[in-house]
Amino acid sequence: MKYLDSAVALSALIRQTNTAMLLKTEEFLKSPNRMLVETDKGSTQEIMMDTFSNDFVNTALKDLAMPKAFVMTDLASMIIEGKEIDYILYKGYHSAVDKGMVFYQVIEKETPAPVGPLHFSNLEENIFYTVDAPQAEESSCNAMETDEVIEKGKEIVFFMGHMDEERLLYDIQRLIFDTVNNVTRHPKMQFNFIIHISRYGGSPSPELKEKVREIEAFTEKHIYPEYPNAVFRFAYEEDSSLKSHAQ
Repeated sequence: MKYLDSAVALSALIRQTNTAMLLKTEEFLKSPNRMLVETDKGSTQEIMMDTFSNDFVNTALKDLAMPKAFVMTDLASMIIEGKEIDYILYKGYHSAVDKGMVFYQVIEKETPAPVGPLHFSNLEENIFYTVDAPQAEESSCNAMETDEVIEKGKEIVFFMGHMDEERLLYDIQRLIFDTVNNVTRHPKMQFNFIIHISRYGGSPSPELKEKVREIEAFTEKHIYPEYPNAVFRFAYEEDSSLKSHAQ
């Protein structure tokens, strides 16, 4: 459960950082490049960045003995329909998650005040941490849309398989994390996902099924509230009831 738990913690740290920056927007506008660092003990430390660069981040992480997670901030703008939009950019990374998370908060620079909620932008490779993952190669994964009719949405099956159950469980968590963030780009659509699990060379063990039940419970409790347009179900190779739905 470490991967999903860490991903949820990273998202929470970004939201915490956004709240902190909005409470001191005028101060932030003068010095927008900061790092909010979370230590292994759960406390946070704010660092002013001399330069908004990877070199600065790597040096800071090394000086702090590689803290658990951090978020760095910047002030940016973009032109939309001829109008300049100002926003706070957040890029967050966690030592147990191999993807960084990018969010942005639109602000009214003259006021200064937030305009609307915090928005997810994209995922990117985590270039600052060497993430501890099972040594086996990644699980195979293929996606297929089913013929199930979902009002204003889609049902998609992911066929995942591996001989190594530890690697399979790790990749299931990665898939959930990547998928729920991708569907945030389609907030008006509902997505039903089925993760169809195969243990190559044998049947899924009782231990694997118990771990999957734990992932399912965690997802319902911690993922669904943040990503309400995604629902996950789990099935196994010996369960052939889903095959008739595949196109």
